[in-house]
Amino acid sequence: MQTENLNLKKSLVMQSFAPLFLLLTIKHLDFKLYWNLVCKFISTFVKRGTVAFSIALNHSSFGGFVVSFMGIFWLLLTIAIALGFNGMQKAGFKAVGEKIIIEEEPNDSSATFLVTYVLPLLTDDVESVRGLIVFLTILIMVIMLLTSSNTFYQNPVLAAMKYRTFSFKFLNPANDIAHSDRVYIGITHGVPIVEDTVIKRKYISDGVFVIYND
Repeated sequence: MQTENLNLKKSLVMQSFAPLFLLLTIKHLDFKLYWNLVCKFISTFVKRGTVAFSIALNHSSFGGFVVSFMGIFWLLLTIAIALGFNGMQKAGFKAVGEKIIIEEEPNDSSATFLVTYVLPLLTDDVESVRGLIVFLTILIMVIMLLTSSNTFYQNPVLAAMKYRTFSFKFLNPANDIAHSDRVYIGITHGVPIVEDTVIKRKYISDGVFVIYND
């Protein structure tokens, strides 16, 4: 029985929204404006206490400020996840003499992911508090949806890092493969997988493996 790596799955889901927050950061980030806002907030807070929070919430640039801050944090998190995903290739693989047959190698899954999940969120109004709340609510719902599905492998950041995805079947599955006839999803990097050659694998979740030729 395969052990799921749910933390890695959630990390890849979070990483897949990096293009969205990169674009939102470019769209809304204004260092000079936000520095003035922070200084004004501190000054008002010192003089008038919690009234400063009400003033900040009603400022026309509050939503853009929050999204810009989130974007920078999200992008830093994406870099950390990318480094971690790259590093995980060095340990934890299982090689038991298995071979696979590749069913399909789709090349548009990342584009579909961007058009379906990422770009619609880019058009949302985040300047007002109400618009920001709606945006964050939809984002959380989409992340929950992706976490409960196996579409996380369509991650556009992985595609940008030259990872490839494909569907495959095991020719001689080991005992821990419960469904020998099932079509699984493989993620690989570098040299393409050669069929009829022994592979090594690492399970992520929902029938998705990281696979290399042994």
